[in-house]
Amino acid sequence: MTGHLKMAKLDFFTMKSQLATYLSLAAIVLLFGFMGSSVTVLCVTGAWFVALMSSNIFSIQEKNNLNRLYGSVSVKLKDVVLGRYIFTFLNYIISFFVIIVIYAAFALFQNKSLEVSDFILGFSLSLLVYSLITGIQMPMFFKMGYTKAKVWSLIPFIGVMAVVVIPSFVSGLSSIMQFLTSNRSVLIVCGILASCIIQYVSYRVSIIAYRKRT
Repeated sequence: MTGHLKMAKLDFFTMKSQLATYLSLAAIVLLFGFMGSSVTVLCVTGAWFVALMSSNIFSIQEKNNLNRLYGSVSVKLKDVVLGRYIFTFLNYIISFFVIIVIYAAFALFQNKSLEVSDFILGFSLSLLVYSLITGIQMPMFFKMGYTKAKVWSLIPFIGVMAVVVIPSFVSGLSSIMQFLTSNRSVLIVCGILASCIIQYVSYRVSIIAYRKRT
């Protein structure tokens, strides 16, 4: 097993006792489902939740001084970072599929049609929200540790909220948003492409930040 997969597996076992927390995500999705929310809203909500919960691994790492444990495992520094990105991304993927299953159950119960394009759009936008938040958060945690970065890590949440709200009040941005929402294929491609770029840049920055810290 390669180093980064070892670290992802170690992160999983480290967070195993915290997995019950994700049951609250199912409760939130069920609540939004009863309110008639679209699959896109549910997926974005799930991405927001996973991004919020992903900071827990850094808290446990700092609280239990797991850096020593990581040092005793024969893996490179970049594998520690990549393993953490893989672990958090798998959390997002699992949450996404859980949301899809719950939404599909609601749709069948309410005799609503299931459109594949809606699922793809939900994936694209939720991935972008997840990437924007964690892409900024994770280099902070690798650089400063959980305690010092805890307050600063709220910045991406505020930023994403601003990105959603501000275009409604700015005519130029509003027209761009209208164009994207009326051209689903463009929105989907741009969302996935932007997410990949953000995650890659974030990963590279995290390696540099973690190396300087250690």
